[in-house]
Amino acid sequence: MIPFLVVKTRTGPSYIRADRVIAIHSSEPNECVVLLTDGVTIPALEPAEDIVARLEAEAREQDDAQLIKENSNHGHAPR
Repeated sequence: MIPFLVVKTRTGPSYIRADRVIAIHSSEPNECVVLLTDGVTIPALEPAEDIVARLEAEAREQDDAQLIKENSNHGHAPR
């Protein structure tokens, strides 16, 4: 399943693919712009730090899932 990240915007929530995020520009304390592949930008109404934290958590989950998959393919029990 493709992981989506929910970002608050002026018109409501936007659901973006975490793997499409290139950068996050912090413009105001509680606002930022999320830059996606193909030049798409999403103006968000939340701090950049909050979005970065969710992206990092998603990346850790993906890494853990990959490690478990690799270990199970080699006969190792997950940690």
